[in-house]
Amino acid sequence: MPLWTALVTLLLLAAVGLAALGAVWYYTRSDKAKLERKLQALETQQARAKLEETKAAEDAKGAVARNRQEEVLAHARNATNALTRLLQDASRLATEADALKSNEAGRIVALHPDLVAQARRFYESELPGLPTTKEIISKLESARRTEQQLVSSLGTTYEPTADLSVSAQNAAMWAEQVSRPFSQAQALMTSLIRESQIKVAAAPLSASSPTLETAIRQLNQAEAALRQQTIVKQSSQATTQAVDTIAQANAERILAEARIQASNILAQANEAQAKQNREELKRQADNKVEDSKARVEASQKEDEARRVELRKKAADPEVQGQLAPFLTPGYWRPGAVGNMSYDKKPHSLSQLQGAGALDESPAGLRKLADIACSPRDQLRPRWKLPQYWLKNPQQMEKVKSAQRLLIELGPVLVELKMLEP
Repeated sequence: MPLWTALVTLLLLAAVGLAALGAVWYYTRSDKAKLERKLQALETQQARAKLEETKAAEDAKGAVARNRQEEVLAHARNATNALTRLLQDASRLATEADALKSNEAGRIVALHPDLVAQARRFYESELPGLPTTKEIISKLESARRTEQQLVSSLGTTYEPTADLSVSAQNAAMWAEQVSRPFSQAQALMTSLIRESQIKVAAAPLSASSPTLETAIRQLNQAEAALRQQTIVKQSSQATTQAVDTIAQANAERILAEARIQASNILAQANEAQAKQNREELKRQADNKVEDSKARVEASQKEDEARRVELRKKAADPEVQGQLAPFLTPGYWRPGAVGNMSYDKKPHSLSQLQGAGALDESPAGLRKLADIACSPRDQLRPRWKLPQYWLKNPQQMEKVKSAQRLLIELGPVLVELKMLEP
């Protein structure tokens, strides 16, 4: 074969080999690029799905937070409105009651002794038993503080706690409970004024007619003087009776001695004396029995009267408001198995005693406050006490007052089924 022919053949073979190698490289490179593009598209799709999932979760969390914010904000506004109305009622009642002591309407009331007695009960019993304006303002400021906190958090992911909701609901419930005594006091004062305008006085109103405040003071002075006169009269009667008794006893003794001497028989005299002594002992024994019966009967009547007063006190809305965390039925019970009861009931007096909550000591006060503030109790009204409330005289007196009421009224509250045994 000529040399040039061989060279041409080799060149052709080389060209064919290079073409085949190029084709193989091209197809291999093209498949790898397609695979890389598919992987990149898949990663992009997964990243987009993850972002959408994260955004959906954030949107759901924001929706839950907004719903919770609006719910608690509604409770806070309800409490604010109720406490504002209560403060207005309390201020109006205080202003009108103070003015009635010296204004013309009060002087008309003072013309009638029976109305003066009712007015004295209004000023000395009804008004002092109502919550003070300072206490109402404190609760109103707390409710407003909660409302402002929620308003400033609207649109965020902040979710109010259960304690915040319970505090707002308790404030509204307290306002509704104490509004009734204010309404009753207002109605009593209005009734006094209306009745004074209906009744006909013995003497017409004049410039010298006393004010209601003066008439009440004069009534107190007159009753005090009458009590003193009664004491003096009873003492004088007792002295006279004692003198008569001694004189009668002396007369009986003289007659007995005369009869004994007249008999002139010592045996008969001794027998008569012995008989007289026996009758005297029997009479004294009979008197002691009657005295004992009278004391027992008086004691029973005093006990019953005291129980009536305790029942009346237990029915007082203010007392029930103070003891609402213990009288309101619920499932949570301190000291019970699992701390939960099967039925919804008030707290148990024996369990409160067993837990040490009625011990008159700082430890007992702390235990009572822990029960009334427990976040585990979701149904009953809760106290909202600051962390160091034992150093706050007002808060400490609030807890002590509730403890004294439970100690004093505990058996009566059990009898009225307002507490469990």
